[in-house]
Amino acid sequence: MLKGYSRYEPTNNLIDLMYTQQLIERYKLSRKKKWLDKHTQYRYQYAFIGVGQHSISNLYPVIHYLGLPLSKICSRHREHAQKMASQFAHCTGTDNIQDILDDKLIKGVFVCAAPQHHFELVTQLLRAGKHVFVEKPPCYSLSSLQALIEYQGSHNCQTGLQKRFSTINRLLKPHLPKAKSYSYRYLTGPYPEGDALFELFIHPVDNLIQFFGPITESSIHFSGKDNPTYFIHLTHKNNIQGMLQVSTDFSWQHSVDELEVNTGSDILHASYPFRLTGIQKPIRFLNLPIEKILKTPVQQKIYLDNNAFSLTAANNNLYLQGFGGEIEHFVRMIEEDRRDELHNLNSLLPTYEMLEKMKLKVSS
Repeated sequence: MLKGYSRYEPTNNLIDLMYTQQLIERYKLSRKKKWLDKHTQYRYQYAFIGVGQHSISNLYPVIHYLGLPLSKICSRHREHAQKMASQFAHCTGTDNIQDILDDKLIKGVFVCAAPQHHFELVTQLLRAGKHVFVEKPPCYSLSSLQALIEYQGSHNCQTGLQKRFSTINRLLKPHLPKAKSYSYRYLTGPYPEGDALFELFIHPVDNLIQFFGPITESSIHFSGKDNPTYFIHLTHKNNIQGMLQVSTDFSWQHSVDELEVNTGSDILHASYPFRLTGIQKPIRFLNLPIEKILKTPVQQKIYLDNNAFSLTAANNNLYLQGFGGEIEHFVRMIEEDRRDELHNLNSLLPTYEMLEKMKLKVSS
């Protein structure tokens, strides 16, 4: 044994390690307590209409994670509703929407049924005084949307457009005041099971309007009625211009959902839902491209490149894509008795106006 040391005396490194462990444990305890307190103190009850693949994969898991008190689940098939209801405490399954409409304790209702039934369902719920979260699309025309807005009144009716709450959008927004132009490509395979315009293309159109504001001018080129492709030149109210290409004439296995934004200092590239990078523009002298003379390294910034290695809620796919954020926002508005001015049906008016123009191009 070294002189002056007791075998029981901790070294400085050991003391530092002990303090580090204590700090880690305190942080974990605080984080856990915050989550438990946040997700167990609900004032109201909720219901869900629909037991389809989309809701099973993307919405019910978030509701279960949040510990949201679902009291009723409704489906056309009663046995499906009952089986799903068994996954939640004190929840019952039904095939009669009237059971939800008449229940005064239910404040908020999630709607994720066949899209062609959304307008009728949302109308009934809003007229019954419920707050509504409805998967896109809430309806298939601008006139129907305006009718729903009338029924909305002072209640919240939020449409499930998860990109608004995605991690990429949150990271992109601080850069957008410096945006000069953009290009957006949204390309999938054939979509014979539904209306591609209002069920698929609503996502990129709404995304661009949320980023750059209302569209003042548009030049639309269209081809292929069975598997439509649109090339659209857009000018926004703030004079930002961009190109949008949307199509169902490509492939689902190699689908593309990419936005490139040119700002004064950077070129940002978003590949939804998991990657956002930026390239810093080289310095110019008297507008001369110095990079062509001096071969300097390209400076790339990686804002998001998720590999699912860190298993936290923030890095979960459902939160990265925005499903978690949109449901949390809807519930928070209800629990805090707040009117949602940013994401209610009124916010969809510019989106539907653009979709109507695209629809008219097909029929012309």
